[in-house]
Amino acid sequence: MISPRLLAQAVGAPLPSEEQERVIGAPLASSVVLAGAGSGKTETIAARVVWLIANGLVEPEQVLGLTFTRSAARGMLSRIRARLAGFAASPLLGRVDPTGRLGELLENSEPQVMTYDAYAGELVSRWGLLLGGSAAPQADGAAGGRVVLSDSGMWQLAYETVVGWESSLSVDRSAAGAAEAITALGRRMAEQLAGPERVTSAAEELERLVRTLPKGPRQRAEPSLELRDAVAVQQARAELLGMVAKVQERLRSSGAADFATQTARAAELAARFAQVRAEESGAHRVVLLDEYQDTGHAQRMLLRALFGQDGDNDVAVTAVGDPHQAIYAWRGASAGNLAAFGDDFGARDSLTLMTSWRNPVAVLGLANRTVAPLRRAGVRAPCRS
Repeated sequence: MISPRLLAQAVGAPLPSEEQERVIGAPLASSVVLAGAGSGKTETIAARVVWLIANGLVEPEQVLGLTFTRSAARGMLSRIRARLAGFAASPLLGRVDPTGRLGELLENSEPQVMTYDAYAGELVSRWGLLLGGSAAPQADGAAGGRVVLSDSGMWQLAYETVVGWESSLSVDRSAAGAAEAITALGRRMAEQLAGPERVTSAAEELERLVRTLPKGPRQRAEPSLELRDAVAVQQARAELLGMVAKVQERLRSSGAADFATQTARAAELAARFAQVRAEESGAHRVVLLDEYQDTGHAQRMLLRALFGQDGDNDVAVTAVGDPHQAIYAWRGASAGNLAAFGDDFGARDSLTLMTSWRNPVAVLGLANRTVAPLRRAGVRAPCRS
């Protein structure tokens, strides 16, 4: 077995630290890596992929890496390619691959690295007909008739729906305000895999609860203003469901989608169809999930259905993230996905990258003091310089 340090020397890369070496050379099993800012996460992931391939534990095309931005995906794949090229050109390859089979694999295949959205789109493209749909739309503005609409494109579609809506709204909103609310509600419903009945029942249940609450010792005849406002918000959401449905109908008729709806459709495919799960888990031996703290509910359900421990698969899934850096809660992301990862994917190991190579001690001291309440409440993932 080639050690991470020997492999780094062979490809001309910096030698890994002890904690990086533990991540790179970890057994082929599902695990969580808590990685702070500036801890060399991307370089360590790339080294891990090359180590697995160099030791014959996986073939290049059996590796799937997912991250959030196209820039991050390009950067990760570029580092993996550079390290694999260095290994292919090193004398070490000849010593561990006397038959030449690994060298041939390195010439003709490589890992897949893409965004979470792109992966969902790829699934819908290949399997969408099972849901009565069509191939996945292309990115907003791309060639071809169908598009994945951007936020502004979705707002425009919602605005047109509001302007053409024949029924009146009891809520006092401008057309622009209603379009904003419809877009936000539709996106959140898709991210939470929630149908209209769930929104309606939530509004009804809250109204019933507030109405039947026993009065406090100083309470007036009515519930408090805060409770009445909460009920009004839920009722306003329920009132928008007709227009949300109309927007979705227009999307389907044009073959378009937004990213949230596309991910929801991919999650439905994974949950409902065994052949989708079998093909995806059979194609990927290793799955690397970058910035996992920023994944949402629909993304979690999609990945769990495809690669989770409940499935009949032997996929090693590694989640890399930091619950203290969750920045997409406004769009449905949940840092709690990291805490649930062990149950979802059968991960028994938790590794850390706690040494920051990018930030000075003063910055790290301030950062660690800032997140100290979060560590006391949940996962501990401080950094040190």
